[in-house]
Amino acid sequence: MKKIIFYILFLITNINVLFSQNEFSTRPIATNLDTPWEILWGPDNNIWFTERYGRISKVDPITGKITSLIKIDEVFEDGERGLMGLVLHPNFAKEPYVYTVYNTGFDNPSTKIKIVRYTYDGEKLISPYVLMDNIKGWWNHDGARLWITDDLKLLITIGDAADLSTPQNLSSLNGKILRMNLDGSIPNDNPFPNSYVYSFGHRNPQGLVVANGKIYSSEHGPSTDDEINIIFAGRNYGWPDVNGYCNTEKEKDFCKKNNVVEPIISLTPQATLAICGIDYYQHNLIPEWNNSLLVTALKDQRLVQLKLNEQGDSVLLRKDFFTWEFGRLRDVCISPDGKVYLATSNKDGRGTPKINDDKILEITPIATNVKKNDNLSTLIFPNPTNDNINIVLNNSVEEFELEIYNYLGKLKINNKYNQNYIQINLKEIDNIGLEKGIYFLVLKFTDNIIFEKIVLN
Repeated sequence: MKKIIFYILFLITNINVLFSQNEFSTRPIATNLDTPWEILWGPDNNIWFTERYGRISKVDPITGKITSLIKIDEVFEDGERGLMGLVLHPNFAKEPYVYTVYNTGFDNPSTKIKIVRYTYDGEKLISPYVLMDNIKGWWNHDGARLWITDDLKLLITIGDAADLSTPQNLSSLNGKILRMNLDGSIPNDNPFPNSYVYSFGHRNPQGLVVANGKIYSSEHGPSTDDEINIIFAGRNYGWPDVNGYCNTEKEKDFCKKNNVVEPIISLTPQATLAICGIDYYQHNLIPEWNNSLLVTALKDQRLVQLKLNEQGDSVLLRKDFFTWEFGRLRDVCISPDGKVYLATSNKDGRGTPKINDDKILEITPIATNVKKNDNLSTLIFPNPTNDNINIVLNNSVEEFELEIYNYLGKLKINNKYNQNYIQINLKEIDNIGLEKGIYFLVLKFTDNIIFEKIVLN
């Protein structure tokens, strides 16, 4: 005990060192970009991305080298429209197809949304093949995110083109999520015969990810109620008659009559974040984000973590990260080793710089890596923390004791464990949680002791 108290006093004298740390480390891997819209991890371990003015490129996240693949001259960029979604064929080695969606035209009445497949020849994108080119576009509310499902069907989110008559009209492709075969034909098992429509009643869905056997979509609300929806075949999502949950008497009546699907969460009922790209996280690198949707926000400039329940059909917890730190965030993608990448979108609809040039940023956790000896090392993160502290032992261990003391040396936690990974919620200890401040974590093994100072924000 004397040894522990002495070490705590030593840490107190060096308190300022820890306050200079952040929860995550960020590194720009690409800069001076012009409104990147889609970022995705490619099979060549590069990040493939679109820029709204019409360029498709890829960047090596290690070296930062950008390789331009094509500049599509017919892209019409104005307002929120331009080159948007991108997806690669799942069997890219044998079928090197790249699918993209963009606007053409020269004004609002002439604007169309076009879906095109390109072939990658190892250096450039060639041989454009038009899958669809007759969807109504507008200067805003165009969608348009792409995803290829395990059964090799292409999903496309399409906005209402600022026309409230389209989302509930099944003869219109606007305000819908569409589903097509990879050659552009209509699947036989689509919910409406001879129709690309998979779901309807959408306003401006700009995010799409398939995980947990479910299709998740993020959707802009008008002035309140950005939505995260689970997409079901043939179902109605309410817009423009329902905004967010079925709350008002008028909305409740419409929902009941039209079998409307409510969002699993509204972000938020009192305002909008302008949520955009969405991805699903399940990796050991940031275990506190496991089984979470990560959602980018444009207007409210943040990354939102939505922790899901085990079934993946409801949200248990919301946490915000990087609020106002990088400006508008357009999209998110995740590498196979669990690193997170964000694309900023800091130009307005006229191309005028708002904050700075656009970037693709790499996000990794700052972790305390304490090596005891050759047989055992420990990872403690995040530090500082808002609530959870994670402890990862990189080698198998026998039972050990964990203690946490406050800065006065008063014992707050004393538990025994025999697993390699544990997570402790500091705000749930003794049912009331620890107060914000400095604490000292002690791991006691048979022949070793690890000390670490932690900060609870």
